[in-house]
Amino acid sequence: MPYLLLFGVLGFLPGYLLMAQDAGERVIKQGVITEDLYVAGGEIQVDAVVEGDVTAAGGDVVVERVVKGDVIAAGGTVTISAEVWDDIRAAGGDVTVSGSVGDDAILAGGSVRLLSGSSVGGRAWLAGGDLEVAGGITKELKAAGGRITISGEIDGDVELRAESISILPSARISGNFKYSSPNAADIAEGAQILGQVTREPYEEERFGPLGGIAGSAVFFVSLALAGIVLYLLFPRFSVAAATIIREAPLKSLGLGLALLVTAPFAVLLLMVSVIGIPLALVLAALYCVALLVGFLTAALFVGDAGFRLLQRKEEMSRGERLLSLAGALLLIFILKLIPIVGGVVVFALLLFGLGALTLQTYRSYSAGTPGPDASG
Repeated sequence: MPYLLLFGVLGFLPGYLLMAQDAGERVIKQGVITEDLYVAGGEIQVDAVVEGDVTAAGGDVVVERVVKGDVIAAGGTVTISAEVWDDIRAAGGDVTVSGSVGDDAILAGGSVRLLSGSSVGGRAWLAGGDLEVAGGITKELKAAGGRITISGEIDGDVELRAESISILPSARISGNFKYSSPNAADIAEGAQILGQVTREPYEEERFGPLGGIAGSAVFFVSLALAGIVLYLLFPRFSVAAATIIREAPLKSLGLGLALLVTAPFAVLLLMVSVIGIPLALVLAALYCVALLVGFLTAALFVGDAGFRLLQRKEEMSRGERLLSLAGALLLIFILKLIPIVGGVVVFALLLFGLGALTLQTYRSYSAGTPGPDASG
């Protein structure tokens, strides 16, 4: 199960989050909330009985007590100990679930943990670097990660893909166990697997080294050309957007994370409505364009910062900015080769750029400019 597919599923975060009912450095909600709750901020604590859904994005997100609808959360750290009557969809650097989930749990992060005592009434789909399943799952478990450890009880089938897989003595799998890994799964004595155990081939790169190098080169050149075209068409807008990353990094990061996971859900809602399918297709296309332009915005920021550091001057000519952009993209591609760290850096740059792009678009709209770079 590919990481990107699962993370795409996690994109089901309502677009209404951008119009959060409450936002700030620290947001605490208590008591009884009789409607859906939308919050965003640096630190979020929902210590309340919520009769609707909870949608939250922030640096540190904590959801406690009872949620009678869905919990949809994104943040640096996401901790959910609440009794959730419906689904949980969460993404973050560290995602921990210790409460009960009435239906499905779809989780992705650097570290994802279903702690002992937690329960999932439906399916669990997990993706991340380090995955730990110590709770109970009523239906199937599908997970992809670097390391997966299972010590809980799964009543359905289990399908895993990881570098390292450990089934501890306390684990109980009632269905079939299918896995793909370069290493044989470490199944401890005492672990119960009632169904069939199947190990599938672990697919490496489908192309040889030369094919990979050629593909990377083509992708790099295409990305560099796209960045050059973006700058030449909208020089002031693109530079202003890149400057926002330097001026408001936290705001750019938070907004980028929120937008990354809100747009797919908005597309889904429109698709379900049938009458909104044409608009959904347009929105999906714009989302893809925004991801590309957001990443190029971050690359432009890196190039500008590097130029200032090396040349020790603020003003740049058009040629210097284009060269710095190409150099920044090359640097990013080199960083991407570093395991784990490279991926985190690229993902962070995407979030920064997407957030800054959105902020600059809003500023241009608020200022009444007819286009992204009316003056060219």
